Amino acid sequence: MEQRQGSEGIVAQFPTNSEDFDSDDRISFSKVDKKFLLVQEDGTEFEFDDAMKRWLPILDEALLEEQQKAYRVSGVDESEPVEAMKRKRKKEYVNGEDENGRAAKAPKKTKAPLPPRANTAVYVTGLPFDVTVEEVHDLFSRKCGVIAEEIDSGKPRIKLYTDENGEFKGDALIVFFKAPSVEMAITLLDETDFRIGNGQSSGKMRVQAADTSYKKVQYNDDEGREKEKPKTSIKNKQKIIKKTQKLDARLADWSDDEPSVIAGTSSKWDKVVILKHMFTLQELAEDSAAILDIKEDIREECSKLGEVTNVVLFDLEEEGIASVRFANAEAAKACIDLMDGRSFAGQKVVAYISDGQEQFKKSKKKVDEEIEEQSE
Repeated sequence: MEQRQGSEGIVAQFPTNSEDFDSDDRISFSKVDKKFLLVQEDGTEFEFDDAMKRWLPILDEALLEEQQKAYRVSGVDESEPVEAMKRKRKKEYVNGEDENGRAAKAPKKTKAPLPPRANTAVYVTGLPFDVTVEEVHDLFSRKCGVIAEEIDSGKPRIKLYTDENGEFKGDALIVFFKAPSVEMAITLLDETDFRIGNGQSSGKMRVQAADTSYKKVQYNDDEGREKEKPKTSIKNKQKIIKKTQKLDARLADWSDDEPSVIAGTSSKWDKVVILKHMFTLQELAEDSAAILDIKEDIREECSKLGEVTNVVLFDLEEEGIASVRFANAEAAKACIDLMDGRSFAGQKVVAYISDGQEQFKKSKKKVDEEIEEQSE
């Protein structure tokens, strides 16, 4: 302690103003270290710290080596890097027990990076300025597949973009439930008319894959205000699971649901047979379960001709219309030969290959009830 106080007393006598350094014979400037050095008569060296404005003693390397020897531990190679020592220690015990007699732990496997999520959205431009979400949903869900829905409200994930004045500017974002719908939408609807009526066209719309920024889009509430994205709580996760089950069931029903979705693709629409006079509306009204029995009867009868992939009853059509989709066109033609003109439940059946332009009606409520039953 006395040496330290004595050293500080000596240092306090050294000049600290750089203007005074030239007049002190003990002080010189080192061009190598870019620092001022001070050497006393006994050989003790100091260097000037510009930041601290103090003279600091320069440690003697020989003295430093003596101090390190005093603190060395027997059996430890201090020249070996720390990481190398760790690897060596792991290698020694990797196939047996560690130094404490415990079984060595197996190295952790690195997880493979998750594949990027597939794009499920399209960006549409050139829509009529008076278009509604319902119209967009009707066209794209009928032609391209199931559209994703918001978890809480159940509304379709369709956003119509407006300008600064709140007027629709003809652009829309549509998020599908499955990625293949994106390619289908581009193939079937890009450069096509959204509406055709009275001999006039609404103009060509453009359909393209949306970029990943669509995932940041905030949808609006009933009052037009942007909603904050809710956190995924346990309750929300349960809602997501149930919603996914419902959409999965709807997707399974969609692919062959409407003959119009396969228009213009001869390899598909020639497998769909339209059957008329298969039931009466009075029959359905009297028995709510009749629709399931009729579908089963049609499937059973048509399965004799080939594999049936889907049967749909359009329960709002007075002509008692059903569609049957076969796995191949040969079975569909055989169905027409068998069913056309045949008597079914007291009525004469009309059977023909779908041209893909039919837009028959069916009860949406019954579809939703069937989906709800499948998800529970």
